[in-house]
Amino acid sequence: MLTSFFRSGLSTTLLCAALGLPGACAADNLTIDYVVSNSPQRSAWIGLINQFAAANPDVQVIHHGYPQEQYKREMPTRLQNGSADLVFWYAGERLRDAAKNKLLSPLDAEMLALLKKQKFVTTAIEATRIDGEVYGFPLYYYVWGFIYRKSLFERVGVRPPATWSEFLQVCEQLKAAGVTPLGLGAKSVWPAAGWFDYLNLRINGLDFHHKLLNNEVRFTDARVRQVFDVWGDLLRKDYFLDATMDQEFDRVLPYMYRNRVGMMLIGSFAAARFPGPIARDFGFFAFPALSPGMPAYEEAPLDVLVLPANAANPGARRRFLTFLAESSALRQIADADQTLPAKSGMSSANVLLAEVTGATVANAAGLTYFFDRDAKADLVGPAYEGLRQFLKAPYDTGQAVRYIEQARRKEQP
Repeated sequence: MLTSFFRSGLSTTLLCAALGLPGACAADNLTIDYVVSNSPQRSAWIGLINQFAAANPDVQVIHHGYPQEQYKREMPTRLQNGSADLVFWYAGERLRDAAKNKLLSPLDAEMLALLKKQKFVTTAIEATRIDGEVYGFPLYYYVWGFIYRKSLFERVGVRPPATWSEFLQVCEQLKAAGVTPLGLGAKSVWPAAGWFDYLNLRINGLDFHHKLLNNEVRFTDARVRQVFDVWGDLLRKDYFLDATMDQEFDRVLPYMYRNRVGMMLIGSFAAARFPGPIARDFGFFAFPALSPGMPAYEEAPLDVLVLPANAANPGARRRFLTFLAESSALRQIADADQTLPAKSGMSSANVLLAEVTGATVANAAGLTYFFDRDAKADLVGPAYEGLRQFLKAPYDTGQAVRYIEQARRKEQP
């Protein structure tokens, strides 16, 4: 865990005490919790918090950076104990649960007016509107799709596919050229959940996807079986490099650097890992169309800051959010993460895939925020274990859907 205590506010407080004027210039406190996924991201958070601290020397800032999986596990406790004034979180069902359980305070009308004045993306603001109130200060978003090496596709003589038949043809041509078409990286399962989300969206659509993740449809439904059957066909054709199945996603990328793997379904944040010499050789394309006439729904997770309801320092919290809204600080995090800032007009040449991923989101018929953010909490564990089982030969659809459905029912209160 990364912890920092800015001495600027402390020094002001000590000076006031030395002058006998502690009440006249007492410092505010501010505690911020956030996720750290890589070193550039950590540096970006520290940098923007330093900027705020320098401009607000009367505020004592404590900030904590946590690994993502640990953070997600501890989030409910973090909100309940009131230890932080601002907390990093994700748009989706988990945020909705926290809001409905009165663990969060909504953004007030003044802050919403400021976001609109500063040209924050409307869809990013509205993404956290729950029962009429907005519960998330939008930071950045990104989209899922396939990354690939442009030079490899050119050498093999293929183009980014737009339809499923074209996708299967690209897989065959890559395989014929001695390149395994796909890498996975599902040791922590969530990359596999991205495959499930997209296949379900492309086959069954957005409304069905929401109902399934909201426990309104059984996993044994024939429409869900079709998702696993299509996926299983890719697995049985050996389109996935076996060595990547049980790796973390970042361990799969070197296989792409060496052209052993042709494509990988992942969030555009993966660009933060690309080595400089070949970074510009990577391209991105949206998940191909699969069912005729199905609109192009996209997976576009949105990361936000939320306001714990029992936070001790709402005044300092407002000052920090105002600083984020009015400054260019969001670009620092977006550049580090290779994501898209939630504020219009902040595009950066440093975000490698920004143009194509931005267009993918803009042209989407609707958006989802990712399986473990959209699903009911009691579904995530059973589904992830079912996916883990499915990814092992013989890639049994029946076994996977029965396991998920039975485990889901046991998990429900």
